[in-house]
Amino acid sequence: MSFDVYFQRFKDGDVAPGGGEKMRQNLRPFIVDEDPERNFALVKYGAGSIDAYLGDDSMLANHIVGDRPWDLLVEGARAAGWVILPAGCPPCITDESQRIHLPEGLDQGAVTVSSGEELLQVIRSL
Repeated sequence: MSFDVYFQRFKDGDVAPGGGEKMRQNLRPFIVDEDPERNFALVKYGAGSIDAYLGDDSMLANHIVGDRPWDLLVEGARAAGWVILPAGCPPCITDESQRIHLPEGLDQGAVTVSSGEELLQVIRSL
């Protein structure tokens, strides 16, 4: 699915640093190709794949193929403390405690997800 999904940490209504190393630890066993100059990693997971542009404080994932990679993304977001921001969809949180840190207006529409399947349901519902 050529679809942009952003990952970012929030604190007190504003973006917050960190999380990149936790996400990288989650993805590292499945990275098959990298371009450090572009912060790019090609991730193969199960029969699927992810193009990930991973920085210290955020990530963009796109060209996500298959269903299993979505689980890996949700697990990584949880470990990094990141909110999942699929383009054109409500923010997705992996822990209810994240809701109070979202910028005003995003908190009301946020959806809690605990698996890749739940994240895909949010994305496909629009």
